[in-house]
Amino acid sequence: MTLHPLDRRDWALAALLALLTCGLLMSTSADVGIPRDESFYLYAGDRAADWWLGLFDPSTPSFTRKAVEAGFGYNHEHPVLMKSLFGLSHRILHDQLGWISSPLLSYRLPSMVMWGLTIALTYLIGRALQSRAAGVVGALALLCLPRAYFHAHFACFDVPVTFTWVLTAFCALRALRSRRWAVASGVALGLGFATKLNTFFLPFALFFVFAYDAWRYRRETGAWRAAGEARGPLTYMAWTAGSMLLLGAVVFFAHWPWLWWDTVARLREYIAFHARHVHYPVDYLGTLWYDPPFPMHFPFVMTLTTVPVATLLLGGIGLWVLVGRTVARHKGGVDALRSTGPVEVWFWVNLAVPILVIAAPHTPIFGGIKHWLPSMPFFAVAAGLGAERALHGLLGRTVAPAWTVLAGAVLLLPAGVATARYAPMGEAYYNELVGGPAGAAELRLPRNFWGYITQGGLDALNARAEPNALAFWHDATRGSFDAYKAEGALRKDIKYTGDWTAAHSDWGLYHDQRDKHWEELDLWRAYGTDWPVDGVFVDGVQLLGLYHRPSAPTMPASLTPPWPPGRATDGGAAEAVSAPPAAEQGQGEQRE
Repeated sequence: MTLHPLDRRDWALAALLALLTCGLLMSTSADVGIPRDESFYLYAGDRAADWWLGLFDPSTPSFTRKAVEAGFGYNHEHPVLMKSLFGLSHRILHDQLGWISSPLLSYRLPSMVMWGLTIALTYLIGRALQSRAAGVVGALALLCLPRAYFHAHFACFDVPVTFTWVLTAFCALRALRSRRWAVASGVALGLGFATKLNTFFLPFALFFVFAYDAWRYRRETGAWRAAGEARGPLTYMAWTAGSMLLLGAVVFFAHWPWLWWDTVARLREYIAFHARHVHYPVDYLGTLWYDPPFPMHFPFVMTLTTVPVATLLLGGIGLWVLVGRTVARHKGGVDALRSTGPVEVWFWVNLAVPILVIAAPHTPIFGGIKHWLPSMPFFAVAAGLGAERALHGLLGRTVAPAWTVLAGAVLLLPAGVATARYAPMGEAYYNELVGGPAGAAELRLPRNFWGYITQGGLDALNARAEPNALAFWHDATRGSFDAYKAEGALRKDIKYTGDWTAAHSDWGLYHDQRDKHWEELDLWRAYGTDWPVDGVFVDGVQLLGLYHRPSAPTMPASLTPPWPPGRATDGGAAEAVSAPPAAEQGQGEQRE
């Protein structure tokens, strides 16, 4: 396979796709609720943004240990690139300039931009590997993934790390024959490290690609190095490895002021947190999984059941095409090798590694597809290739690119409709292979995650709750409660009682999850009824139940916890605090 050059039209089309994606996400943001993770990152983002903005205030002692701790001490189990962008977007675009009226949208905008850029990169990769038509269809296939579109709304890390993964992979593909792109790949990898630890696996995957390239060159020419002034694969491998080691480390260390004190100890703490990551229960095919070893087929089954059927079909055809090209490349001569490098091997590695990491039996499996989201742009590219090959096979000839795009768009139309329909509840989407959400419920597949569906019950709560009602906010945080009020989505007089406080509330919002059933039992006991007065349903499957106590309780003074999140927010309401205790600063990260 020879990589096609990218010209101005390609970059312009990529930019158009990115803008379209951002516009769509911004238009649906108000419909998508706030999961637990996101509420922690909103608070952390403001703290980080205040530190960065303080650099422009001569009176602010930004580089003292106390100032750095105030800006980055909370929520330090993840790097701060995205939290800083979330906070800066909110502080500047909402607070200072007023360009974005919605505070939640201002926090979320950086993630939306990065998903738009991921769509753009998907097009560019499809264009480079095949054609403009294949690139456009691949970009549409990625845009019309209901679960991916759902996650693209959040001020969280899963979409941004997908972008940095694809960006680094794209740079590395070019670095197979370019020293300038080798330098760019080091910077891109550093941005990935500054986003989330998932990126740790990427340089090892790319090293395999470069090593295979060098081995093929050695097998064909009998030498590791090119003769004379020419540069062989080993030269580009050395440049890329050096760039990733040096620039990647510099970007990672420079972006995170929290590492500037006690560097070794804090790096150990950071790595240890993720190496010994907590496991959360997952209801999967009739078994509630709490501890490893987990079933290795989990990410494969979840992918087959949560990707629209047409996308699976087109992607399968495209993968078959790539299998043939991989075999042909492996048997090919050195001339083809010198021109582009092992493009197909590069593709397979980036497609497979994110999924295989989750398939390992001791890797936490909570959260659904978001943890192997970096694989999906490459599968979408395969769908683009598959659409072009399928149309060629049906007609027996090559057709105009416009017809390929039109045919691909028609095939992906049901996926687009599903994406629009399930945008507020993407975790509940399942395809027709399992009978949709209802079939997934019968198979006991997970449909809820960390309280995102609270949004769906707010209108009913606002309409029915008495003045100054006390609300038990199951599986959601005080931060999300306050954010809904700031958005105007929740009445100002409704009060938050905290976790595990059903006995002290008169309204309860319960998220239907098998591992949380005892909390619904608490509501039944406290309210004297096991029947919700309202709820959120998708295809007849309950996602949220709204409960009402016949007679209102008295609210103890200790059950009015403040924000920022602390013991009163996530561990019950026994103690109100004004700042998060050190022992509980990582609550939000454990969800990731």
